[in-house]
Amino acid sequence: MKIAILGTGGVGGYFGALLARAGHDVTFIARGPNLQAIMDQGLRVKSPHGDFVVHPTNATDSPEEIGAVDYVIVAVKHYQLSEAIVIIPPLLGEGTTVVPLLNGIDAHEHIIKVVGPQPVVGGYCSLVSMIEAPGIIRHETQLHKLELGELDGTKTERVEDLIQAWKSCGVEAIHSDDIFAAIWTKFLFISSFGGVSSLCRVTLGEIIEVPQTRELFIQAMEEVKQLADKQGIGIAADIVQTTMAFVESVEPSATSSMQRDVAAGRPFELEAFNGTIVRLGRVHGVQTPVHDAIYGFLLPALNRAQGSS
Repeated sequence: MKIAILGTGGVGGYFGALLARAGHDVTFIARGPNLQAIMDQGLRVKSPHGDFVVHPTNATDSPEEIGAVDYVIVAVKHYQLSEAIVIIPPLLGEGTTVVPLLNGIDAHEHIIKVVGPQPVVGGYCSLVSMIEAPGIIRHETQLHKLELGELDGTKTERVEDLIQAWKSCGVEAIHSDDIFAAIWTKFLFISSFGGVSSLCRVTLGEIIEVPQTRELFIQAMEEVKQLADKQGIGIAADIVQTTMAFVESVEPSATSSMQRDVAAGRPFELEAFNGTIVRLGRVHGVQTPVHDAIYGFLLPALNRAQGSS
């Protein structure tokens, strides 16, 4: 397989490095010090599943140098998406598949506006991973899961081939029957965890240990569940309970990427997470008081990080 990784951060760097180590023709699209480090020293991954280095590594900041590929894995932050997708066209050939691995629920819609509907499938991942330093990806927990599926719910070879490639690397990779339900299931967790953790500034374990913050977390997930039900998204009736069971199994030291960005004063995915919930709640007549509060409390920090305050 010939694969381009658009966004060599915690997600793209980790999942792309696994494919490169397995022998696939992977090129990482990066920039700045991260790109230079990868070109000079390779891409290093630190993981509970074993540390490794991909070297030599194909890396560039110019998609034109790569040409058409079989798969484009889009793994940027949601607020970077509009800038990133305009560089996809040079990577497209007759059979190219574009796979978004972003947080949020609408990445595929933005990508389709640039490349059209045919190349695009749906996807999400569950991973606690980040850039530790230029050229170094730190994967913090045992969790490394992703799910892909056609937007119309059919099963296709192009999705299955990529699923099998990641499975062979040890990833929990799932070929979804209903990718929208899968995306919303992840969104219920990550938007609630991201929002609550960004306000609390503590680990997941510390959040669920305290009855007040545990209940706040649960209420935030309930609001997303009500919103999904209102739109006819087929997430499980007991999704909040099963998500809490999952949370209990995750390493208690886990933090959210949004929380880390807020703490560092970087732009963060407030609009893709809690802002989206607030706006959709108003459209569909669903009350979202917890997400309303999260959005209101964090918006000044986002404005500051974006330089607009």
